[in-house]
Amino acid sequence: GTAFEGNLTGNIGVYSKYILRGITNVPEHDSPAVQGGVDYVLKNGFYAGYWFSTLGYSADLPNPRQNSVESNFVGGYTGTIGSTGIGYTVGGTIYVYTPGWESTAYETKLGLSYGSASVTAQTLLNDVTFGNKGDTYILASYSYALPKDFTLTGQVGAYSYKKDGEFLPETAASKGFAFRHATVALSHPLPIKGGTWGLQYIVGGDDRYGVDQDNAIVGTLGLTF
Repeated sequence: GTAFEGNLTGNIGVYSKYILRGITNVPEHDSPAVQGGVDYVLKNGFYAGYWFSTLGYSADLPNPRQNSVESNFVGGYTGTIGSTGIGYTVGGTIYVYTPGWESTAYETKLGLSYGSASVTAQTLLNDVTFGNKGDTYILASYSYALPKDFTLTGQVGAYSYKKDGEFLPETAASKGFAFRHATVALSHPLPIKGGTWGLQYIVGGDDRYGVDQDNAIVGTLGLTF
């Protein structure tokens, strides 16, 4: 093999809504969104990928035009700590919006995993229209295999916020830390190769200003290849 030997996978899907990190009151797309991407995982642990989603708004500020498309470029390294069974991830994401180049964001990712449980922390590296440098999203996840090929996944997300930034200055309502969401998801294969359907129930928490988010249900249809 070569140093670049690895596994390439792709995915495409439709979500009834695109709800980012529990923000249900103002979804990224409040009608069906198309999402998909490709990932290349090298045998030595390095990975790179691309992911996109349609959006229900224009990120081309201050003069919005047509709805934008979100593109995420990811990369990093995944390994294990000796023979402990504990895995770790060190990586990052670049968020690009078309149109809306000035909204480009850079985010680091650190993670630990053990079996079907994982914890990740993603930290914003620059001030953008939707966040402040230093904002950190913390997500704990656990998946459990049920009978009949069903999979149950539970997630709890929270945010540590930097209160003051170039685009989001501090207000009396600004939070330093907030519970963001709790999500329970059920998924099952479809009778076609790589096909899956899923259903998520999102219990909304608070946004960075303490605004209580509604609960929501999201349905998904996906295909991996």
